[in-house]
Amino acid sequence: MWDFLSAHLLHPCIVRRLLDTGFYRIIEIGRLQLDWSLITALIERWRPETHTFYLSIGEAIITLQNVEVLYGLPVDEHPIAYPHALREYTGLSYLEMLRRLTGFQPTEEATFSGYSRLQLTPVRLHLEAMNADITDDILDLHIDRYTRLLMLLMFSVALFPNTSENLVSLRFLHHLKRLDDLPGYSWGATILGYLYRQICRASIGTQ
Repeated sequence: MWDFLSAHLLHPCIVRRLLDTGFYRIIEIGRLQLDWSLITALIERWRPETHTFYLSIGEAIITLQNVEVLYGLPVDEHPIAYPHALREYTGLSYLEMLRRLTGFQPTEEATFSGYSRLQLTPVRLHLEAMNADITDDILDLHIDRYTRLLMLLMFSVALFPNTSENLVSLRFLHHLKRLDDLPGYSWGATILGYLYRQICRASIGTQ
């Protein structure tokens, strides 16, 4: 996502749409330079029984307020849940949802991993093709499609990263159906919960 954004200036209509969703702050923050030595040191000091970092100055924790202030995402709105009906979705079901919500349909089966994950490279290539068509008089439908694809990259790279580094879960599409509803959900709390889960997994792996 960051390479795409560095090479393509977002059209003002896309910026406005992202501002409406509440997620433009993530793009304003930009790519973070990670200090892996510091991250490893923090993981080694993580105490899963208390969900805190045990430091020389005492216990420390990442709070909901930290996430709300840094990311500008709500933490006290509606909880984010995965509908039970979607648990029965197949790969074809997710691809149909992807086509309907974004207008993008991968042409190679190799780009699809498992039943719900898609490689990021074809998503970026499709965004690059769409970018040239973004003008002042573009239809809202195309603005929303572009925004959904960009947010898929954002979710995979910046907010809910995974070890694959090149796959995005299409389960996120369910939450991107109605972009206007996004500010009414506790994305900050969900991101923090995901972060805690990743920290716990990493700390177990280092033991």
